Amino acid sequence: MKRNLINEITAIKSRSEFNSRHDFSSRLNDIEYAFQENLDYNGDFNKELLKYIPIATVACFEAFFRSVYKELVDFGKPFSDNVVKFNQSQNVKFDFDIVNAIQTKTVTVGEFISHILPCNNFDDINKNISLLCGLDFTDEIKKFKRDSIFEHVNDNSKQFIDNGDQIIGDIKRTFELRHIFCHEFATNLCIDKDEILRCFNNAKIFLNQANDFIWDLIYPNAPETQTDMNIQASDEFEKFENHLSVLISTIKEAKNENSDFDLNIALFEKTIEQWKIYRKTKAELDASVVEGGSMYPTIYASSLATTTKEKIESLKNEYAIDLRRYASR
Repeated sequence: MKRNLINEITAIKSRSEFNSRHDFSSRLNDIEYAFQENLDYNGDFNKELLKYIPIATVACFEAFFRSVYKELVDFGKPFSDNVVKFNQSQNVKFDFDIVNAIQTKTVTVGEFISHILPCNNFDDINKNISLLCGLDFTDEIKKFKRDSIFEHVNDNSKQFIDNGDQIIGDIKRTFELRHIFCHEFATNLCIDKDEILRCFNNAKIFLNQANDFIWDLIYPNAPETQTDMNIQASDEFEKFENHLSVLISTIKEAKNENSDFDLNIALFEKTIEQWKIYRKTKAELDASVVEGGSMYPTIYASSLATTTKEKIESLKNEYAIDLRRYASR
């Protein structure tokens, strides 16, 4: 029976609170809490429940890196250009239903690509990230040193740099244990509490390092304080707003100079004004979840920027012929 990939993707999205790589931190905390709760009064562990730790850790790895694949592809160039490097006969196969879902924005290209790429072991993850980013992920993450204003971030980075080979070895062992516990009786296997605890702690270090690495790759020199985030979000919106203003002026000139039909300027401007009312209301809605908090300006401005960027693309598509004629005059 043919898999319904679109239904699979939408179902996964519905089961995730944020549907992003940032969910990994809360999931790791839940796993660690379960680990501590598994201690009995003698300080020993229930060996059967102990098997859950590598299983849950691998689930966290898979969800995290699938979110990364999605984010990279949907971010755009240069990552989206590297999708062609995957073996399309094995990995990327489009059919009408998938094309239609992407066209209607039911799913994004990144969501589709991330869903079908293999994520069965560390080598799969390393290969996928390396191809998307155009670099050797393992080599680069071993060298990556975060220079943060937050000391705990720098400490995590230092731990990884100092113990990279051991940590990656424990990640591979975690995948191995997960496979054993999911597919075998393994009644003769000695459950090593210390090994599982070490593997879990190193998995946390690795995922935090990977998260910082990806963040720096996509958003180099990103602000870390809330004040700086507010300023950057405002600047980003202003950049798109200026772009939109220039585009609107160009469309009016292009339509009136090169089109067979004149543009009703008054009605066109009215649609823009009505859209700006919608944009403002949407930003207020998006930011209402942190009403009164220090994050409000960031979310408000980010929403304005996102909606403005979408409007720019919409206008470019709607008036593409007129803009091309105007540019070639």
